[in-house]
Formats: sequence, C-alpha cells, structure tokens
Amino acid sequence: MDIPSLSEGPVGSRFVSQDEIDLAKQRKEEQWKAAYARLGQEPPPQQQSEDAYDGRSLAEKLAANRIAKQEEWEEKNKLANQFRALEEDEIQFLDSIRQRQEAEERQRKQEDGEELKQFKQAVAARENSLNTPPLIPGSGETSKPKVVAQPPRPAPKKDAKKSLKGVVVRKKTKPAPAPSSNKLSDKPITHVRDSPSEDADSQPATKRRKVVES
Repeated sequence: MDIPSLSEGPVGSRFVSQDEIDLAKQRKEEQWKAAYARLGQEPPPQQQSEDAYDGRSLAEKLAANRIAKQEEWEEKNKLANQFRALEEDEIQFLDSIRQRQEAEERQRKQEDGEELKQFKQAVAARENSLNTPPLIPGSGETSKPKVVAQPPRPAPKKDAKKSLKGVVVRKKTKPAPAPSSNKLSDKPITHVRDSPSEDADSQPATKRRKVVES
C-alpha cells in the first residue's frame, strides 16, 4: 500500500515548503532589482524583516519584561536621589556670588566703555591733525596777518555849542579907549618926505597909527 504524500490532497495544500519560500523570495528580489535598473539606480540594501526565532515560553518572556521594567525604574530613582532641595543659607550664598559676578561684569563693561571712548577721541584728534595743512612761514596765502593791538581811541568831544545849549554867555565889556591926544603928545610925529620910497615905507606906520587912534 502506497503512503500518500503530504503535498497532495487537501492537507498538503495548507503547508508551504521552504524551497517554495526561497524561490518566491528570490523572484521578489529579481523584480526589485529590475525596477531600479529601469530607473537607472541601484537598489538599496534590504532590511531583514523577519524576527529571530525565540524558543522561550510565554512565562519566561513575561518574567524578562518584568525584570527589565524594574531595572529601568530603579535607574530613574537613582538619578532622582542625586538631587535635593537647597537650604536657606545655601541659597543666600549662591545669591551673593551671583550679585558679585554681576557687579564685576558691570564694572568691566564700564571700563571697556571708557577705554573705547578714549580710543575714539584719540583717533578723531589724529585725523584732524592729519587733515589740517601745516603752516609754512613766509607764505602769503597761509600766513595770517598779525593783529596789532591798538590803543583805545578817546571818546569824541561833544560839540561845545550842544553842551552849552541853554547857557547864557555874558560878553565882556571893552575898556574905554584912552584919548588920542595923550598918545600923540607923548611921541611927536615928524613927517619928512625925502623920497617916494620913504613915503611907501611910512604908509604902514600911518595905517597903524590910524588903527590905534580908532
């Protein structure tokens, strides 16, 4: 009596041999490579999607998971125990250190600002000195005329008439002239006509005499 094959009949149709699995996998890889070859690209390496066989029982798997969770919880608690709340004196000490550092930082910034300001002033002064042309002695264009200090001018006198406006000036009375007879009696005048030149010389004297008599 012949032994029926498992691959034949209704029972054999529900099982797949390893050769068929390998053949199907190889066919799939060839199709994958052909598709990338049409695009002109190389196919990326395929990842193994199949899980490794684990021969442990379900109880062993659950126990291993429970142990792993316990170890994870202990690790978290160990890290949490490394930190604690600060006490009041520790907080004050840290605050004093922070305030001192802030004061030092402000002082450093202030000093840097002063140095930067002085540097800018020095650069500006140097640029001004370079831009101004040097003065050449004896050149008429660059040399400036010396300004001689002049003495202050006296204030102009005001007009005498304006200053004496409203003032009544009394005229001095002339003394009465002496009689002419006295003068003539003191010095007798003699008229001698010798020549025309003498007459010309005597004319100014007569004129003077007439002026005195008048």
